[in-house]
Amino acid sequence: LRKSLFAQIGVQEYSSITHWKNPSASFILPDVYCMECHECRDVDLCVIIPEEEESSSKQWLCGGCGSPYDVNQVERRLVDIVQRKCIRYQLQDLRCSKTQQVAIRAMTRTSDCSAALNLDIPYSDFASQIIILRNLASYYNLDWLLETTDGILNGFV
Repeated sequence: LRKSLFAQIGVQEYSSITHWKNPSASFILPDVYCMECHECRDVDLCVIIPEEEESSSKQWLCGGCGSPYDVNQVERRLVDIVQRKCIRYQLQDLRCSKTQQVAIRAMTRTSDCSAALNLDIPYSDFASQIIILRNLASYYNLDWLLETTDGILNGFV
């Protein structure tokens, strides 16, 4: 059935466009520790569980026991991740677009073979991760994370 549908729209069955990709944002925080059941889990912070009517607080819940995670600990880890991503972006190498070798000359716009230099981590990838974290901070009222991400995004623009 799937093969016949792809044939009808003129797409090959094993083409790269036939693979499903989740359109929503995702940010997985590894090894989040639950104080109640004493388990570590990887938590996708962008997955929002539908709220109950009597519950007005927004929080992440443990998948095993259902108790809320420590928000201060999660925020501390997220701020640390933001700072490490910022440092990694600032200290990355420039590479020659032709040879993929790391540029060794400082303050130049082209490589030794006069090709353009490219960043290892494009700004769009860096900014998209920081924007996801800023959106999480504003949704869950994480003031420290919101201040950190806004400062980084306003400093790079």
